Amino acid sequence: NFYAGIGHDDASPLVIDNVCYANIRAGIGVSEHSKAIVRGNTCYGNRRAGIGIRTFEDTQPIIEDNDCYQNDMAGIGTDEHAAPIIRNNRCYENALAGIGCQEGAKPIIIGNKCYRNKQVGIGSMGEAQPLIVGNECYENGLAGIGQRGNAHTTLIDNYCHHNKTAGIGYDECESGVSTVLNNRVIENALVTVGIHSGWTVDLSGNELSRQGGKPPLVMVFQGAKATFTKNEFTGSGVAAIRSQGAIVVKDNTFKCPAPRKGGPPQFAVWALEGSTVEFADDNTVEGWREAVVGP
Repeated sequence: NFYAGIGHDDASPLVIDNVCYANIRAGIGVSEHSKAIVRGNTCYGNRRAGIGIRTFEDTQPIIEDNDCYQNDMAGIGTDEHAAPIIRNNRCYENALAGIGCQEGAKPIIIGNKCYRNKQVGIGSMGEAQPLIVGNECYENGLAGIGQRGNAHTTLIDNYCHHNKTAGIGYDECESGVSTVLNNRVIENALVTVGIHSGWTVDLSGNELSRQGGKPPLVMVFQGAKATFTKNEFTGSGVAAIRSQGAIVVKDNTFKCPAPRKGGPPQFAVWALEGSTVEFADDNTVEGWREAVVGP
């Protein structure tokens, strides 16, 4: 079809068990105040998203238990201030994100599996404000969960593992804000969390680990701010946290199970020139060569 396989314009039907493929736009499109329930559909090989949601804060469909794969953009995409509930879907092998949100969208993204997408499992940009809870993001070409473009994100209880760059990544922006609570971020190829300039990130109660490898577990770049509270860091790279930015580190546990074969640096916190560090006495450091090292 020239547009979507199934399209909604201010209509709110129940859409169940359809197969939508090879459409010029989305497999299923939802817009213009629609509150459709889209459940159990298969959307693949479409030139845009498998399921696309856009326009207006009261465009509030429920998108659940769908399979969206091998689409030319996202598996499920939402933008233009739409506010869907996206839950328990499987989004994989898409050309961009498994689930992508942008342009002020405010989705609630719960319990999805996003894997083997060419870019990120779940991506946020363009001042989007997603709530991202209980998803599993793995084996994606870039980050498990990736954010850019002044988004305001909340990440809770997600599991990000075996992605090819970061488990959770923040690309350079002007004024992004993120809260990261109780996530499990393990065995990603580069860092568990990478925070570029423009971001203010509050991380609390997370498990951040990787076996072996040289990179730090967390990298905070110049121009970024991060607060770390009650996280558990486990690894043996050059550092648990390597920072060029401004960081506050309170009541965390740093564990290094084995000395790095290359020797130092191997520090719980490695502060580079120009960074600022507040490192509280209530942090626990085990196995690292030094707790904090500065320029």
